[in-house]
Amino acid sequence: MSPCVGQRICAVLALATMLLLAPAAGERAEAGVAMGAFLPGADTNPQRIGDYKQDLGRTPAIVGIYKDWGNRVFEEEQLSGIWGRGAVPMITWEPWGARLRKIAHGRYDRYVRASARAARRWGKPVFLRFAHEMNGDWYPWGEAASAHAYKGAWRHLVRVFRRVGADNVRWVWTPYVNPSWDLPFTGRFPGDHWVDWVGLDGINWGGGPSGWRGFKELFGGSYRLLRRISSKPMILAEVGCGERGGDKAHWVSAALRQQIPRMRRIHALVWWSKNDSRGDLRINSSRSALRALRRGAHLPLYGSGRYSLLGGTSPRPR
Repeated sequence: MSPCVGQRICAVLALATMLLLAPAAGERAEAGVAMGAFLPGADTNPQRIGDYKQDLGRTPAIVGIYKDWGNRVFEEEQLSGIWGRGAVPMITWEPWGARLRKIAHGRYDRYVRASARAARRWGKPVFLRFAHEMNGDWYPWGEAASAHAYKGAWRHLVRVFRRVGADNVRWVWTPYVNPSWDLPFTGRFPGDHWVDWVGLDGINWGGGPSGWRGFKELFGGSYRLLRRISSKPMILAEVGCGERGGDKAHWVSAALRQQIPRMRRIHALVWWSKNDSRGDLRINSSRSALRALRRGAHLPLYGSGRYSLLGGTSPRPR
């Protein structure tokens, strides 16, 4: 066999190997996972973002905040405080007191247009979650409201923002996880044309009637279902674990080292770092939990920052 023929055969074999190892369309397997947090009060006191950085040893790529319907949603001072700390703001817009049908029919358009113009004036990228966890019964925009009204309201808001030119807003659709198959969410998905990201919220409270749930048990089935109904990148927009009922440090470590690396469509996660009456979800609720999170957060997989999150590239380690 001549050297040229041998080289060509090697080239063909190398190409075939690359094709076999290439990720499936839509998987975006080469991107890393950006890690962020909800830190109560960080919108008015951005020093809490600095405290988080000191605890974890790295800047959060996302900082979540919550806004009620009827109030100012895009407050420049708050958004700039988050952006100036190196994070992208993610606003959860909760339509308390508003009827979804009225939103869909344009009854609140004066307020909606004013909000869209405020977002456009700010200009920098911002994630916006409207009426999250719509598949549960704990919010008035949840299962008590019709799926038709929900999707109509969502699409109307997106349409108004696009008309105003608020193209810096990234729309994020996040139901609650459905581990027991009693919280269906597919019928409330507005469609890929109307979202930029899709994702899930899920908390392992520990104790109580739901008991202790591992990360895979909590998120696995819903992740697979969401992957089938949408081709958009995924975010775990509210992730947390309590201290009661199990080993929180092990839960965090297993999530970061074993489970999330296998969920290759996930490109961001946001820790819900709050001491709630139902469980202490703070990242530093115990020394062991914080140690597990610090070690996991410094794995190469979680090295993505704001630039990567917003469209830059960073390799996702294998």
